[in-house]
Amino acid sequence: MNQNLEYSLEILQFVLDMGMYLVSSGAEIERVEDSIERMCFSYGAEKVEVFALTYMISVTISGNGYEGVTMTKRIKFFDRNMRRLTELNGLSRQICETQISIHEATKRLEEIINKKCYGLKKRMLIYAVISLSFSLFFGGNGYDCIISGLIGIVAAYFDVSLGRLELNRFFHIFLCSIFCGFLANLAGMTCISITPELISIGNIMIFIPGVIFTCSLQELFAGNMLSGITRLAETVLISLVIATGFALVNIIF
Repeated sequence: MNQNLEYSLEILQFVLDMGMYLVSSGAEIERVEDSIERMCFSYGAEKVEVFALTYMISVTISGNGYEGVTMTKRIKFFDRNMRRLTELNGLSRQICETQISIHEATKRLEEIINKKCYGLKKRMLIYAVISLSFSLFFGGNGYDCIISGLIGIVAAYFDVSLGRLELNRFFHIFLCSIFCGFLANLAGMTCISITPELISIGNIMIFIPGVIFTCSLQELFAGNMLSGITRLAETVLISLVIATGFALVNIIF
């Protein structure tokens, strides 16, 4: 195989992996396309064409000794992770500034991806604080806030356990909503001074797709209509799934 062609395939494989993890971590499509383009030029490509969507990235590069080479990667998972996104952006800048080798960049990428994310204890704490805070914000009393925080802790464990089953994302959120709604109504049956609705509203905020909604607006304002509409539709569907899960439990109780 032509050495230039072989090298170009290595470039494509790496930048597609980078792009996939950037998108799945919550990056804007415009920034992903710009990062991929800059990295390709940094590695010696003469012409670069990048087309990215929320679920797919296609890159074509050409250079000295080979015609245009194209590779496409399907994005099948999403894990909104700001820590990972920050480190991936840092790696992208380092590649453009210092032109580290493909092998070294690939090794750095693997280190970033394999780095452990939030543990169960941290997730439990975060879920509890979110639930408690919003329950208080919307007028819950001390009992409501405490119960909402406790349900948040249990919800974190339930969420992580469901994640291991690799269920459809919407069905996953639907089950979490039903679980939290059931616990809130169960708590309301045990004590008169507890209001299930004010408990549930704190738990609902755990699953509200705020980051996705913000990204969808950014995409629309940037002119990336397909990505913006896709993410906006995803936000609406997730919100409907959450509302349906909690409403279903309230109807039963």
